[in-house]
Amino acid sequence: MAKRLSDVTCVDYEALQAVMGGIAGCSSAQEAAQRLVDRVYERFCGSLVLLRLFITVRYDELPEEDRLFVDNRGKATNTSQLIHGATPIFTLLGTRGKRPEWNDRRASAHFRCIPLASSAFVSSLSMLSRQFESVGLDLELIDSWETRVASTGRADQFRGMLYIRDAASDRDILGRMIVPKQDFVAVHGVRSVFGFGSGYRNYPSLVTLFAFTDEKLSQQALEPLSDLLERFISATESLVGQERFFC
Repeated sequence: MAKRLSDVTCVDYEALQAVMGGIAGCSSAQEAAQRLVDRVYERFCGSLVLLRLFITVRYDELPEEDRLFVDNRGKATNTSQLIHGATPIFTLLGTRGKRPEWNDRRASAHFRCIPLASSAFVSSLSMLSRQFESVGLDLELIDSWETRVASTGRADQFRGMLYIRDAASDRDILGRMIVPKQDFVAVHGVRSVFGFGSGYRNYPSLVTLFAFTDEKLSQQALEPLSDLLERFISATESLVGQERFFC
């Protein structure tokens, strides 16, 4: 039964933890990500507008269709010259929301694959830059990703939560709306937004779960989702190690 997030108890999260075991049987990280967002959305769709899970994947590990998407994104943002095989791509793996087109990653016209081409480019993205800062990732690391992040073989040191109390009014230190798509916010009544971030301990890939809600919620209201994200990471560690990202 769907519930409002403001009415959720620990029992609801315990029920979600109980179904997480099924993720271990998935054949790809994408399948596991979709299963996770489906289960969470189905339980909390009384308040959830959109739920999305992203993972950083090297450009040369993307399917051809996604590489073409990145190529077009590079041309549109004048960053093509910065994108190469090892460039980390912030890639949408699982998505579920109130509109049918939000339930297919391939239907995302803007967020399917975001190349982390440079610190300057990521800094220009108000919400994504805030998300990375919230997990303790210095944006300058993006300019030396291969030598300072990928070479370590892990990304579990980057953990944290982005909290936006009111998507229609909260701004960053530069005065920008943290959630840039204000038409999306207005049309769908988006209020509090959460971004849960972590990473794999045996693979240099970040994982992020965004939850867009239609309630004004406290920072503590959704904290248990962090545990679900860690369960997802643990269940998909071997899949990611084998580069089995996509269905």
